[in-house]
Amino acid sequence: MNPSLGALEKQYFFLTQSLSDLMDKGATPVELDAMRKSIVQSRTNYWKAINNVLHDDDPDVASLVSQMSTAQLNLEAGLKNLGNVAKVLDVITKAVDIGSQLTAKVVAL
Repeated sequence: MNPSLGALEKQYFFLTQSLSDLMDKGATPVELDAMRKSIVQSRTNYWKAINNVLHDDDPDVASLVSQMSTAQLNLEAGLKNLGNVAKVLDVITKAVDIGSQLTAKVVAL
């Protein structure tokens, strides 16, 4: 699997598995809806990358993959220390936005 697709896949599966953590920490219905929307966007990004081609040798793609890796580390740290759900959701939104920027670089098959 190429790095760009791997980063999108990791994000999508991580967010999906983390929904229950937010529920356990008492996230409000509005916060859970925001998380679900992020999961849907992450899934869309992942499937768009599966169905198309991302050129990992493109400097923009490589930069976005690097940004996604950093964002993923921030997500993992934020969910381990779930003190402020709204702050974690902000980190999640930023990470998913990077994934959306990455999938904007796809080339249709």
